[in-house]
Amino acid sequence: MDLQIAVIGMGIFGREVALSLARRGFGVMVVDHDSDEIEPVKDHVAQAVILDTTDERALLDAKIDEMGVVVVAIGNQHVENSIMTTALVRQIGVPRIIARATSDLHARILRQVGATEVVNPEQDLGRRIASQIARPGLREVLQLAGNVCVAEVPVPASFVGKTIMEIDVRKKYGVNVVGVQRLSDKRGSRASSEKEPEDGESLLKPNRQIILDVSASCGHFRDDDILIVAGQTQDVDRLSGLG
Repeated sequence: MDLQIAVIGMGIFGREVALSLARRGFGVMVVDHDSDEIEPVKDHVAQAVILDTTDERALLDAKIDEMGVVVVAIGNQHVENSIMTTALVRQIGVPRIIARATSDLHARILRQVGATEVVNPEQDLGRRIASQIARPGLREVLQLAGNVCVAEVPVPASFVGKTIMEIDVRKKYGVNVVGVQRLSDKRGSRASSEKEPEDGESLLKPNRQIILDVSASCGHFRDDDILIVAGQTQDVDRLSGLG
């Protein structure tokens, strides 16, 4: 792939971002000031560089300005460095900068100095765990803007043996069934089978097929099906509570 990406900061978060991108075929440069942090990943990425990212000349010498995307993944023990690095990366002309924040204030400052996107992994994980505790009927939840989410919901018992047309899920529950995960079997199926990626980011579970054309290919719901649904959070909660 033509897009070149630099990931700065080889803590747990930065390392996982870099390795996941490399497995997808991207040219990834990893950057850290500590050679010990670089060592575990250097053989798995296109380039590994040891440098001080608060030094503008060092960034230019490493050709960071030629990157299409830079991920500033510097950890919470070096907040000043993350801010300065983000500002310098912006100054040298990188078009897309994704910066890791450790607090709301940190996030605001990162945006002010040039980050085009800000993420807070700890905050996102905390919200996800809280959502799983509050809504135990949901397997996975991806929260979107405007109180909309995509979620995995075990098929309600009342759906088993019926088709999506018979149930009319959209009309009755206000959600769209965008896919169905189904255990693989030996019978012919028009479902598409996918392999679980190494980084585990897919919603698809091992030994399952995913059916995307639900109305045409799903047939009757089975008791071990998992619905992939999208809709307003309160509607998804209501569907997951059917049991």
